[in-house]
Amino acid sequence: MLKYHQLAFIAILGCLILSGCAMLRDTSQTEAYNRFAIRAAQAQLWNEAIFRWKQVINIDPDDSKAHNNLGVAYEAVGNMDEALAAYQRAAELEPDNKYYRLNYRRCRIHLRRSGANDEDVLHDEEETPPIEQ
Repeated sequence: MLKYHQLAFIAILGCLILSGCAMLRDTSQTEAYNRFAIRAAQAQLWNEAIFRWKQVINIDPDDSKAHNNLGVAYEAVGNMDEALAAYQRAAELEPDNKYYRLNYRRCRIHLRRSGANDEDVLHDEEETPPIEQ
């Protein structure tokens, strides 16, 4: 009887260790994607940055920083509707973050002023917000 409990304990412990390793791997993978996306954005390779931040969000849908940075990248390529959605999600995930709320508000105002149809008027009025590292 004691051996059965010991085996069960070892099996449960093994599962916990393996699940912990999987979580660490996902975290390091999202960090790698995020670093790559930041470098791509700094090089003005916005489509690559968008792709990488989408990968981060696929792994961790609650990563507010990735949502905000995705909004910045969408804004840089003129996809204002997607930028607005990304900023909104970042602000929902972290409502006390004034930068996320500011980006969301600024993007909403910009869309309202532009008639929501002109995708590339952003650069006439404002700079793209900074990427959060």
